[in-house]
Amino acid sequence: MEIPVKVHRLPRALIYVLVAVLCAAGLAAAHGSRIVDNWHVPQWEDSMFFQYNKNEIHSLWDCFEKRGAWGGLYRPLTTNLYYYFGGKALSNRIEAYHFINVVFVVLNAVLLYRLATLWLGSWWAMIPAVLFASRLALVEVVLHTCEFQGLLYVFFTILSVDFFVRSRLSDSSWLLALSALAFCLDLISKESAVVLPALLIVYGRLLGGRFVLRPYLVHPIIALSWWILFVLVLRHYQPSGFDYDWSVSNVMRNYAGYFLDFSNWLLAPLGDYIMPAQVAALAGTFYMRLFLGVLIVSEIALLLFPRFLKIQDLRLVAFGFAWFGLPPMPVRS
Repeated sequence: MEIPVKVHRLPRALIYVLVAVLCAAGLAAAHGSRIVDNWHVPQWEDSMFFQYNKNEIHSLWDCFEKRGAWGGLYRPLTTNLYYYFGGKALSNRIEAYHFINVVFVVLNAVLLYRLATLWLGSWWAMIPAVLFASRLALVEVVLHTCEFQGLLYVFFTILSVDFFVRSRLSDSSWLLALSALAFCLDLISKESAVVLPALLIVYGRLLGGRFVLRPYLVHPIIALSWWILFVLVLRHYQPSGFDYDWSVSNVMRNYAGYFLDFSNWLLAPLGDYIMPAQVAALAGTFYMRLFLGVLIVSEIALLLFPRFLKIQDLRLVAFGFAWFGLPPMPVRS
C-alpha cells in the first residue's frame, strides 16, 4: 500500500524574496567592488542633468512640456521629472541615485523571473533572473545614474509584456488595460519602447495560441498616437547629434557585439565599460557578422512560418532571440 506524500511548496511571497536575494547576490558578485568604489562618485552626465534641471525645470508642467538636456530625445519621466524630484526630495545626493539604480536592477530581474515562470515554472525561472542581474555588461547601468532611463524603460517593458501575456492566457481586459498603461509610461521613459507592439505580435505568432487580432491592435495604436504627439504636437523631433551608420556591415557588427556581451567570460577582464576590446575585435570579424546574419534571417523565416517550430521550447528560444533583436537597430557608428 502506497502512502500518499504531501508536497509542501514555499509561499509565493517567500519565493519572490528568495529570487530577490539570489539576484542581489549575483549583482554583488559581478559588480560589488565597483558599486562600493563608485558610491560617492558623480559622473559628468550627472552634473549636466542637475544643472539643466536647475536652470530649465521649475514645475511639473515643465517636466513634460520642455525638451530634455539631450536634444532630439523625449524622456520626461526618466530625465526631467526624475531629476526634478531628485533635486527636491534627495537634494541631488549622488548616493541616493546610485541606490535607486541598484534597487531597479534587482527589481527588473525579479520581474523577469515573474514573466519567465509562465513558461519555465517557479524554480527554472530563477536561472534567467540571476543571469540577468549578474551580467558584467550591465556595468554602466549599475554605476551611472543617467542609466535610470534604461532601467525604468526595462521595468515598464517587462511589466507590459507580463500583463499582456497574462491577459491572453486569462482573456482579461483588465490586464490588457494595465499592459497598455505600462506601455504608455514606457514610451515616455525611453523611445526604444516603441518596438514593444512588434514584440507582442511575435509572442502571438510563436506562443500565443489562437491569434485574435483585437488585443494586438491596442499597443500599435498607442505607439502611433505617441509618434503623432511627439512630432506634430510637442515638436520635439530634431537631430540628436549622434552619428549613424546604416550599412549592413556596421549593423551586423553591432548586433554581434551586443550578442557576445551576454557572456561574462568573454567580457572579463572588464577594461572598457562601453565595449571591451576583445569583444569588439571578435564582433568585427566576418564570421561573427555572418553568424548573426544567419541567425536573424532564420528568425525572420520562423516568424513567417511558425508551424515549423513544433516544440514549445524552441518557440520560446525564438521569442527570446526576437526580444534581443527587436530593439531599435544598432546603427551608431
